[in-house]
Amino acid sequence: MAYGRPGYSYSRTWHLCLIVTAVIALAAGCARGEPVATPAPPTTTAALPAAAALPPAATSVPPAATSAPPTATATPIPPTPTPTPRAYPLVSPPASAALGDTWTRPTDGAAMVYVPAGEFKMGSDDQEFAYAIQLCKQYSTDPATARATCSRNAFSDERLAHHVALNGFWLDRTEVTNGQYRRCVEAEACIPPVDFGSYTRDSYYGDGAFDLYPVVWVTRDQAAGYCAWAGARLPTEAEWEYAARGPEGRVFPWGDTFDGTRLNYCDVNCLAGPNDPTVDDGYADTAPVASFPSGASWCGALDLAGNVREWVADWYGNYPGGRQVNPTGPSSGESRIPRGGSWLDVPGDIRSANRGGNSTDYTRHKVGFRCAASLPVGPAGP
Repeated sequence: MAYGRPGYSYSRTWHLCLIVTAVIALAAGCARGEPVATPAPPTTTAALPAAAALPPAATSVPPAATSAPPTATATPIPPTPTPTPRAYPLVSPPASAALGDTWTRPTDGAAMVYVPAGEFKMGSDDQEFAYAIQLCKQYSTDPATARATCSRNAFSDERLAHHVALNGFWLDRTEVTNGQYRRCVEAEACIPPVDFGSYTRDSYYGDGAFDLYPVVWVTRDQAAGYCAWAGARLPTEAEWEYAARGPEGRVFPWGDTFDGTRLNYCDVNCLAGPNDPTVDDGYADTAPVASFPSGASWCGALDLAGNVREWVADWYGNYPGGRQVNPTGPSSGESRIPRGGSWLDVPGDIRSANRGGNSTDYTRHKVGFRCAASLPVGPAGP
């Protein structure tokens, strides 16, 4: 019995089924081909680990940046310009000496005089106070200036007069010179002066013609640094005044009466302010050290009056009351003290009791210094 519609044979029907089956398989194959293309996502997801690896590389940059601060911290340059703490060769003056003895300091060739132990009256009493005001008025340019500058307040820091006892010590016979200071600069132990000229000279420090003139334009700390290099120190204010006045308490290093031939001060050549037109000391500015031997003090120190003012070790402050033994001044302060008057000063300011204060960084063409040294401590020392 034949199965199928009339006119169809079994074999045609079978071929037709094969064709339909092939079409269906082809369509299924195309449908299944879409999932086959889905392996693309793994390709894109495979790129993610590579991108995800970037953050560690980026986070490794901050450590490199954080290592920079230690380098910046290692740049504290300010401590460099302090050569003073260096260990200098020990220089010891003779342990025993007497008035009139001298000793040459080997470091810089400075001659020192011995100032024996003793006691003196430091500051001004009523009579000396009145004399200071008298001298100030005498050398003022006009009455109005005298009233403004010659008051009791102008000299009040010289009071109260008090007794001071001191051990013996050594003191430079003259002020430190340009030539001596230059040796310290060349040894890289001192800082050069702020200015290389003087009041009337463009070339002064560093010019061989002025090697024997006092160095100026140095601060108090520069002066202290030089003395340390030389194996010495700055004198205390009491030591300086004792060397100038002596046990007798003289008004000037040579005595109680002013004498313009014994020092370099503001004479007829000095045109920078009030001057003394009756005397010509030969200089309109600084003079070579030791130019006025007749102005020596009782211990043989020269130029303690005039030429240049001289830094001392102390802070500026009021005098204490009562007797003092080896005083060193206030423990702190805002000003330092130059003593002795200069080529720019008149007699009232050149008195050995005159004092004042200047800022710690003060330098001028009229301020220099000299050094002192204590006796070695031991059986023969103090």
